[in-house]
Amino acid sequence: MQHIGSALSDLGSIAKKFRGTYTIEDFYKNIPELKELNLSRDAVSRGQIALLDYLKQKRICKECKGYENCGKMGDAQGMTEVLGEYNGELIVRTHHCQPYMQWQELRRVERFKQYSGRVYGLERFAFSNFPAEQRKKFPKLYTTALQFSDTYQVGEASKGLYIFGPPGVGKTHLLLAIVNRLTERRIPCIFIRAETIFDKLRSLIGSGQDVEPIVETYCQVPVLAIDEFAQERANEFTIDRIFRIINYRFNAQLPTLFTSNYEPPAIYGRVSPELQQMVDALKSRIVQMNRHGRLDGEDARLRDIQFLDR
Repeated sequence: MQHIGSALSDLGSIAKKFRGTYTIEDFYKNIPELKELNLSRDAVSRGQIALLDYLKQKRICKECKGYENCGKMGDAQGMTEVLGEYNGELIVRTHHCQPYMQWQELRRVERFKQYSGRVYGLERFAFSNFPAEQRKKFPKLYTTALQFSDTYQVGEASKGLYIFGPPGVGKTHLLLAIVNRLTERRIPCIFIRAETIFDKLRSLIGSGQDVEPIVETYCQVPVLAIDEFAQERANEFTIDRIFRIINYRFNAQLPTLFTSNYEPPAIYGRVSPELQQMVDALKSRIVQMNRHGRLDGEDARLRDIQFLDR
């Protein structure tokens, strides 16, 4: 109550300062959106205290240097004002401003980093240094990956991308190029190797911790990138967890990116009869939720191999 009383006192002081020098015409001149409300002049006059504060807040926002340096006070920090009309009277609605939303998104991105797999020199993988011969040989796959990286927006339903082929042909490079571009655009995403998912889960279980938070994170992150998919040992533990993650993302239409040595019909080729039904359902979802591209060629990691005594 003391805070509200102080705020009203400040507004009263503002009104006294400008009363007689700030006319209705001044409000219309300095607040173009006021004309769109079709308010009577009397209504605008009755709303002068709110309008003066509205102008004050707009001046502060004009000098914005980011949410963390917001010049507003108390509950007004991170908020922006929008004029409106209700029953012929002026009202001011508030909602979170764009800098605040960006700050929240950055916090979200940072939170997801703890669930990502560590890759040495991850930042060096980009579209610009993706092997030129692979770019020319597989232009549709390259263009699709680039387009997704540049246009995807959080919240939109989107298919993912399943990249498969033999080792050393650039699958992980292309996947990391997507992840890095999304990170530049502040799109929350997680990059993780498939086996690392299960290592993390086993570690938590072994120490008596709850695995639900990490499973839910992999389910719900806007973009999940899984490297070396289906190369881990297939057993009840791994199939059950990966199916839960993929099934959630399939139903929520959240994009999932994969690299694998196996094309979708060939994943988890040898499983027990008890797991076969779940594996078949997993294959079906992966086929439906993705666009698919094959990379092949010479293993780039073997090109510069040096032999002794040869």
